[in-house]
Amino acid sequence: MKQLSGYNINFASLKQGIHLYEYKIDNTFFQLFECNEFTSADFKVKLTFEKQSTMLLLDFKIKGYIEVPCDRCLDEVKLKIKGEENLIVKFGDEDYDDTDDLVVISENEHQINIAKYIYEYIQINVPQKRAHKKKECNQEVIEKLKKVEVKDNKIQNIDPRWSKLTQLKTEN
Repeated sequence: MKQLSGYNINFASLKQGIHLYEYKIDNTFFQLFECNEFTSADFKVKLTFEKQSTMLLLDFKIKGYIEVPCDRCLDEVKLKIKGEENLIVKFGDEDYDDTDDLVVISENEHQINIAKYIYEYIQINVPQKRAHKKKECNQEVIEKLKKVEVKDNKIQNIDPRWSKLTQLKTEN
């Protein structure tokens, strides 16, 4: 993808040692991966790239926020995201299964595109539960949900065979 070429690192032309890179990630970046789950996103990724003779060591420091619908009230919630991930890139022609933190590339390669790693590392650090603190949720929506929940509980007809189990559950 041409749009992701800005994330190519031509390591063949780099001297051995540590090199620093900084990337600004926003909605446009996520759209390139067809990811529409965030209403808004703003990240700063600091990459410490260490070139050694037999491998590359990449240390990603991710800091920023996303805006997503709250799991409880569906209002927008701004979540701070912070994380650090490491990636080891080894050179070799052998068939290795890439793992979460180890990638093997051909000795003939002269550049690496880190866009997919940035995308994955941000996704890994997004919390499973995406909600406001309880007091910050839209109380009007929460009250409506409680009313619907109460009605649902009244409507449920419990099979007599299961009623004894329900009693056990409520007793404990």
